Amino acid sequence: MYSVRGAGVDELDRIAPAYAAACADEAVTAWALAGQDFSDLFREWLASALAEHEVVIADRDGVVVGVSTWMALVSAEPLRRQAEALAEQARANPALRRMAAAVALPHPDVPHLYLASMAVVPESRGRGVGTAILHHRLARADVERQPVYLEASTPRSAVLYTRHGFTPVGTPYALPCDGPVLRPLWRPPR
Repeated sequence: MYSVRGAGVDELDRIAPAYAAACADEAVTAWALAGQDFSDLFREWLASALAEHEVVIADRDGVVVGVSTWMALVSAEPLRRQAEALAEQARANPALRRMAAAVALPHPDVPHLYLASMAVVPESRGRGVGTAILHHRLARADVERQPVYLEASTPRSAVLYTRHGFTPVGTPYALPCDGPVLRPLWRPPR
């Protein structure tokens, strides 16, 4: 079916186009992009995730069909720094303001694994790619006794995550300027 594994830094050129295609119509990305081309920003984010965090991919017959980014966090401090850096960039580039707002979200300030993004290329949606990625990474989180946090950006994705043991934590919040409603979810280790 799908081969799911952690990706290496040397795979950026292979993964980036799939990630861009998969994220293009994702709720937060579509709202934040608002007609702008942020392909360089997303490539930079993906390169950083490959080098400093973790990227899990699903492929079928050698073609990347799903990409997820994960961050093992001791506190929310790295995310606060990331939000500050993006806010600084947004001063020079007003088109980045929405993206800065999406990054500057409330976040648990306890050790956890953060599923920062998960996206499946459009032609592979609804075929178990997200489930395969979750099974792969959540199994390791359970072995390592790591709780996992994420923000679901659509009701459909919230249902997927709930099927995998996530439960609502806190109040859903809407991003500004008619942005999507994000649903914070938490999964204790099993």
